[in-house]
Amino acid sequence: MVFNRVKNFISYWYLQYLLATSVYMLEPIERRIFNCFLIIVLAMFMYTSYVFLPDHARMIVYFINSYILQPEIVDGV
Repeated sequence: MVFNRVKNFISYWYLQYLLATSVYMLEPIERRIFNCFLIIVLAMFMYTSYVFLPDHARMIVYFINSYILQPEIVDGV
């Protein structure tokens, strides 16, 4: 029963993927090439997010903190 639900859930989202990207109109080899390309692009996106995003987030927080917490400059003092 649970297996059928999971299978139906995955089948539904796979059908949505096929229809949204129009992959269903491709030949089987073209579909594989497209899916491999998509998986490679997603893997590169996840890798670069894992490697570079923490440093960028840290620099943004540092910049915002230094901008907010910087002392005010008073003229003539």
